[in-house]
Order: sequence, then C-alpha cells, then structure tokens
Amino acid sequence: MMPKQKKILLSSADINSLQSLMPGSVVDLQISTPTAPKRVKTSYIGADVPNCLLLQVPSESRWGYLRDVLVPDNEVVLRYVLEGDEGKVIAFRSHVIKVITHPVPILFVAMPESLQTLALRKHKRWTPGIQARVTASDDKQTLSTDCMIVDVSFQGCRCVLESSPEFPILENGKTIQLKIAQDKENVIKGIIKNSSTTQTRVFYGVQFAADAQIVKKLLDRFIVEL
Repeated sequence: MMPKQKKILLSSADINSLQSLMPGSVVDLQISTPTAPKRVKTSYIGADVPNCLLLQVPSESRWGYLRDVLVPDNEVVLRYVLEGDEGKVIAFRSHVIKVITHPVPILFVAMPESLQTLALRKHKRWTPGIQARVTASDDKQTLSTDCMIVDVSFQGCRCVLESSPEFPILENGKTIQLKIAQDKENVIKGIIKNSSTTQTRVFYGVQFAADAQIVKKLLDRFIVEL
C-alpha cells in the first residue's frame, strides 16, 4: 500500500512566501530551552514540501552548545525577511523533526501550519518591527529619516527605510545613530556593514557600537507575536 500523502495546511499565498526564500538565505532561529528562548542565525537549505524544511545546524563554536535543545519535538520559531518591492517579515512556529551530522549537519523542522506575514508598507506610522529614526552626520551636514528595525541581535540589527533623494544611500563603514521611537533617552550607535536596495527601499546591516544595556532594551522590545 502506498504511504498516505501528507496534507498541506498552508494557503497558496503562504506556500509562495516559503518558496520565495532562496537556499542560502539567513534566517533567525528561536529555540525553546528550559530557561529562556535562544535566538541564533543559520542558513536555509531548502524544503521537501509538504514534509519538512531543511536548515544548517547553527555553529556551536559561535552560538554555544545546542545539541541538548535541538531534539525531536522541541519547538522552534523561524523568522526571515523577504526583500523586494513587496518586502515583508515572515514568522512561524514549528518543531524539530531530526538532526543529522553526516555528511553535513542538517536540521529538519516540520512544515508550518500557518505563517505570520508583516508587510513593510509605506505608512507615516510603521506597524511591524520597531519604529526608529536613523541619523548620519559628516563635516557638512546632518541627515535624519524614519526607518524600521526588522531584525536585531546583541551584535547588530537590520533596518529598512524608504528610498529618498533627501537621504542618500550610506556607504559601508559609515557611523550612524538609531533613536528608538518612544524612547528619547537611549540612542544606539552603529556602523553600516552592508546594504541592499530595491526600487523603493534600502536595507542596511548595522553593527552595534553601543552600551550592552541599551542593546538589551532594544532586544527586549523586538518580539514578533505569534
């Protein structure tokens, strides 16, 4: 008897969002632990629809010992940013199916039943992520514009802003300041490490050069509700 085909619970739009995630893309992996969730970065390998998703096992030399938490049925949350003219943040819950170590370490997680999609729409008030204002200065002028932080770790963050001739694209190595909306006291300094552009938006990877307590406050606010 042929094995029963697993039913796909995702909508066609959700399937398109998963298929738009290219192999090699960086994803944020949140792993449940007995104390507090642990968030690490890893790379997406691909999908075996409708069975599972494949990810690289996060490097233990960088992220610490993970073997005890990457066990079957342990809950994980995955987040990633789809760039482009319809840029959006995708988040979903899943669970570990299996981890293999040979020939290469691969993490198998279950296909999600649903996705949460947070569109990066152009509004005066940004709704997903964390509202912020980015400021860059040189000897001649100081420029400032609204942005949104769509991903954050202790080391840095990823932010997006609308393309504008009033705020030219910043070069790698440029020092900036991020002021979080509704938090006038704390300003986070950072350095532009990379950037990418679409027709309407600019994405920046920022390395923090700020006090750890200020960064922790930012991390505490970066929660995608699922």
